[in-house]
Amino acid sequence: MVAMQSLLASVVHGGATPLVVIIGLILIVVGAVMLFRGSVLMGAVAIIVGVLLGGLSVF
Repeated sequence: MVAMQSLLASVVHGGATPLVVIIGLILIVVGAVMLFRGSVLMGAVAIIVGVLLGGLSVF
């Protein structure tokens, strides 16, 4: 129970922000690969979700 509360506290207070940015960055890369392989719709969706998660804040 304590671990769940500390996890929730880290998410609420911004402790999980770097993890979300890393996931966003991975989605942008995966989306670009999908675009080059021909899956335009899924590639565009992955890139948009990655940008919304803050993947471009790394650059």
